[in-house]
Amino acid sequence: MTKKLSLPIQAWPDHDRQLWLDAREPMRFGRHGRSARRWSEERCRIACQSYGQWLAWLEQEGELDPCARPEDRVTSGRMEAFVSQLRERVSPWSATMMVQAMKQMLTVFAPDHDWQWLASVVSNLKRIAKPARDKRPHMVDAKTLYDLGFDLMTTARRRAMEGEHHAATMGRDGLMIALLICAPVRIRNLNQIKLGQHLRSCGDVYEVRFSAEETKTSQPYEGELPPELTPWLDFYLRVHRKYLIEFSGAVDTQALWISRWGTPMKSSAIRQQIKTRTRDAFGRHVWPHLFRTIAATGVVDHVPEKAAIIPDLLCHANLATGKRHYILSSAATAHSAVMSATLDRREAARARLNAERKGGTPR
Repeated sequence: MTKKLSLPIQAWPDHDRQLWLDAREPMRFGRHGRSARRWSEERCRIACQSYGQWLAWLEQEGELDPCARPEDRVTSGRMEAFVSQLRERVSPWSATMMVQAMKQMLTVFAPDHDWQWLASVVSNLKRIAKPARDKRPHMVDAKTLYDLGFDLMTTARRRAMEGEHHAATMGRDGLMIALLICAPVRIRNLNQIKLGQHLRSCGDVYEVRFSAEETKTSQPYEGELPPELTPWLDFYLRVHRKYLIEFSGAVDTQALWISRWGTPMKSSAIRQQIKTRTRDAFGRHVWPHLFRTIAATGVVDHVPEKAAIIPDLLCHANLATGKRHYILSSAATAHSAVMSATLDRREAARARLNAERKGGTPR
């Protein structure tokens, strides 16, 4: 029998399940405790899955007492063993995020309990966790990705006029790449884009919007796409997307991304198409989540004075998260920027000196 990695909510002990249901209810006067009512659906999903993994591990170890309070089950010894088995099957960073989500649940379930020791555990795990893969060999400049999207869309448009069958998927992938580098949302949000709900035409431009409940960080997202993307989006909706639906005889849907079978694309298919197109173009693949790092790094490298926009770009509450996880500005770029600024100042000083010697004023 296959071991359950995570207990679903309906399989939780009655007390735990009721605590969660109460936490999701609106706060009432005189009620004590913390609420998870404002958590986004994505945050709830991650928290419940992580807590469910804790319960499943306790059950497998024969240590799940359904009558015990959640805080009474958590001991330093159990936590050490739980983290050890997590790190054996998932990346160090994923294990850290699971423990952090579990701590958030416990804080809601037992707000008066002292969880400082568990917060220290999470901090230590973050300190020693290393990325599961090195991003740098796969990094591509943001403009290069944007240009790849336009190259694919341009070629696809010509081939569509010639009646080529695969032009529609090529045009779709090109638009996907160009849109994602302009609005680097997480793949879950990219996948769920629906016409009229998340993608809206506003005059000469399109806007991408997600509510706080739809994002991982519970931060609403709103981004305006570049005007030059408008005709390409119009062409995709009018030609490529329509072709994919009608050719397969599928029922129309509001989903933006349509598979070659005429159905809404799944996240796994979107990820694979982006990796394939970028590998074909650059000899190394770029995965969708890396677009976020590339976009943030591009801002720092090319327009550092606009670094304050990074939280809005990545849907973060502050700049610290972007600096910690997404900005990989190269030392070479930084050095080049410093040298350029130094030379500019030197030339300006030289111009002023020459003007003073001539008795004039620099222009």
